[in-house]
Amino acid sequence: MTPGPVLSVVVAAFDAEDTLPDQLSALRDQRPDVPWEVLVCDNGSRDATRELVESWRRHLPELRLVDASARRGPAAARNIGVAAARAPWIAFCDADDVVGSGWVDAVLRALADHEFVAGRFDVERLRGSSRFHVTWSPQLDGLTVRPSLPGLVTAGAGNMAMHKAVFTAVGGFDEGARTAEDDDLCLRAQLAGHRLTWVPSMVLHVRRRSGFASVLRQAYAYGQGARRLEHRYAAVSAALVAVPSVLVAVEADAAGSPPVPGGSGAEVSAVPRIERPDRVRRVARRVARVWRPEGLANLTWRVGWVVGHASARVDDVPQVAAPPRRATR
Repeated sequence: MTPGPVLSVVVAAFDAEDTLPDQLSALRDQRPDVPWEVLVCDNGSRDATRELVESWRRHLPELRLVDASARRGPAAARNIGVAAARAPWIAFCDADDVVGSGWVDAVLRALADHEFVAGRFDVERLRGSSRFHVTWSPQLDGLTVRPSLPGLVTAGAGNMAMHKAVFTAVGGFDEGARTAEDDDLCLRAQLAGHRLTWVPSMVLHVRRRSGFASVLRQAYAYGQGARRLEHRYAAVSAALVAVPSVLVAVEADAAGSPPVPGGSGAEVSAVPRIERPDRVRRVARRVARVWRPEGLANLTWRVGWVVGHASARVDDVPQVAAPPRRATR
């Protein structure tokens, strides 16, 4: 009898015919020593994604097409994919990115020792010709730390893996979330006692958004997701920190500085004195950076994120209860 797969790789896909071939090619080049499978979970694509997957089955025998169109959104597609998965271990990657060489082996080694892992993002390999893209990325050298939730970390679903039992125990991805469903899963898993471990050998080459409209749309959606996450974990945050802080997921300015809660309006509005040429030069360099394509992309992201955050509706978002207090001696 042929043994069942040890690992199921779940790829959520929607209108992905332009980028999916790169991901499937990278998965085809993986050479694990154990049985595994790749599930492309089509979320109702309107292009030729389904036909593309079927044509790739002769190149990648481990490939399966899963109809994930019953419920919309990447969270639903992944949940449907996990339900169809035959392996006890699950890994996630996206249709518009490319897994690195040896990614499956790195996932297998990590899951042999840990129940929940996430890996490193690389933004250089898939850098396109457009310079209109943000200059930062999470998960370059560690998991995302959230100041308002000390002790908890998050990671993107595009480079994440876990034991299927953990995924099932915490209820999978929240299908009501448009974005930040991966952050939410990470937080719920950790609050349930499952540690998220950083595995830098799991490398994912990320395809960043480029162009004004694409950057703005993504930033707006991420801002809404961040506001939703803040509301959902408000009680948890209040229990973990003495003074509640606000999650900040954007840069402070278009030059790429770290986010500064509250801003620095007084400094920006001050007019440099003539006798301070060094200050004039600093302001001039700052303005020059803003007007570069990358700087404008960072500014576009910040504006989109702030507008999305401010316009998000959270009335229907259920809140997570604060964790029980530990007894102190």
